Amino acid sequence: MSNSASTSPSPATPSRPARRKGVFIGRYFGIEIYLDYSWFIIAAVVIYELSVVFFPANLEVKPTGLYYVMGTTAALLFFLSILLHELGHSLVSQRCGIPVPRITLLFIGGLAEIAREPDDPKSELKIALGGPIVSVVLILIYSALWWLFESIHWLPAAMVCGWLAMTNLSLVVFNMVPGYPLDGGRVLRALLWAKTGKLRRATFIASRIGIGFSWVLILTGLYLVMVYHQANGVVFFLIALFLKGAADSGYNHALQREILTGVTVRNIMTAEAAWIPASLPLNLAVDDYFLTNHHVAFPVCTEDREFRGLLRLEFLKEIPKEKWPYTSAGDAVAEWGGKDLQIDVETSAARAMRRLLAAGTGRLAVTEHGKLIGIVTRHDILHFIEIHTELEG
Repeated sequence: MSNSASTSPSPATPSRPARRKGVFIGRYFGIEIYLDYSWFIIAAVVIYELSVVFFPANLEVKPTGLYYVMGTTAALLFFLSILLHELGHSLVSQRCGIPVPRITLLFIGGLAEIAREPDDPKSELKIALGGPIVSVVLILIYSALWWLFESIHWLPAAMVCGWLAMTNLSLVVFNMVPGYPLDGGRVLRALLWAKTGKLRRATFIASRIGIGFSWVLILTGLYLVMVYHQANGVVFFLIALFLKGAADSGYNHALQREILTGVTVRNIMTAEAAWIPASLPLNLAVDDYFLTNHHVAFPVCTEDREFRGLLRLEFLKEIPKEKWPYTSAGDAVAEWGGKDLQIDVETSAARAMRRLLAAGTGRLAVTEHGKLIGIVTRHDILHFIEIHTELEG
């Protein structure tokens, strides 16, 4: 599980709540489960390969329909295995006090999206091992079923269970490679973190190994495609790109966490930001603020700077232009919920960044005792991190 993935990694990825499109299939243990659209493509490919190639080649001639039943059953149970693997990560994460808003089954496997990084190495180790432990249990179950069906000569069922046991074993072996964001990389990071006390350093080492492993997969994929003309080499290539991106992202998360420790919004915000009077009609707000300052959102305040809401461009699009002269900025933000887009000045910068990402906006109004005192943006925080990183170098 990385910070998540078949033949693939299982990144349980600390990240902002994702907004990937997909098919919602239910909520379990408070976690939303989605199927990414790419899942249907790989599911069809796996079913075809099992039904047309693998099972016919390893089982004496049977009715063609039986092969498709075996292939479909094996594929669905395998993806269920991946889901259970991710639930293993997720339930341990929740026990450690870290929410998991959703799990998405992707073309390369599963992704459990945890809300934030663990607070200590022990929690990190527990979360990292949660998925592999589930997979090991599944291997034992499928192996026992394989033995049972073999003993009573139910060969089709035995072959399906044998394939599931071996495939889950491959998943465990692959995921335990000690490179972040794979499960083994998270285990390595937890151990290094516990030994050195430095999350950033531990993440750097584990992520560099993960990036090195991704290059091995890229070269393997290219070799399979160019030398043996095997299409599955493309899968290696795609998995490698995913792992490389996740490894870089994981290190950036650790870097931000370290630099922003002890930093509050007050240290980063832009003070004396322009604001729109709550009584100003929307047509004048557009002319005097949006068209002249080129921002996509402005705070709306009363005359004594009491914050009423953040007026965003998308709010304006929902209001017919003919109503703009008769609708005040204060009424607009009251109707569209812009008052939620604020943050207290003493809030940590790290939490502000999470708010900015989760809100899907680039800015939040900064308030103190209900009064507007500034604006904080993603750019403000990233610029702060960039400066500190450069100074450290």
